[in-house]
Amino acid sequence: MPTSLDKKFWSRLFLAAALFNYVIGFPILLASRWSYDLTYLSDVTRDAMAVRLWADFGFAVLLIGFGYQIIAHDVTRNRGIVLLGIAAKLFDVVNLSTLYAWGIARPLVLVPAAIDGAFAIAFVWFWLVSGPPTALRGHDMSRPPEPTGSPRG
Repeated sequence: MPTSLDKKFWSRLFLAAALFNYVIGFPILLASRWSYDLTYLSDVTRDAMAVRLWADFGFAVLLIGFGYQIIAHDVTRNRGIVLLGIAAKLFDVVNLSTLYAWGIARPLVLVPAAIDGAFAIAFVWFWLVSGPPTALRGHDMSRPPEPTGSPRG
């Protein structure tokens, strides 16, 4: 991974994260029952509310993917979404791994958990190498602000 803000690299990485979220989120949202049955073991409840909440989760995955796409468009802006992305990816890693460990979810969930873990590491790396949010917008916090307008007396 680059040790500086290589805009092309990071843009591609966030676009890949967006595409990954779309690949995961659309089936969860649009084929809720099928993706639920694929993810969870047969002894897990299949009531309508559980499947509906699963579809809602798919919508959230799509929204976060859209956020990654916004970042991919211009990696020097919208850095707050990166923090949301780190939290979301770490949540998935912990949640999916725990569901598998408790015998609720199928081993298949470990694949997106591993991918989300890799993205979380990459997002933290981006956060560290991209500097403070104000520096990305052309503000240098180490210098005093330049005067604007005329002095008043």
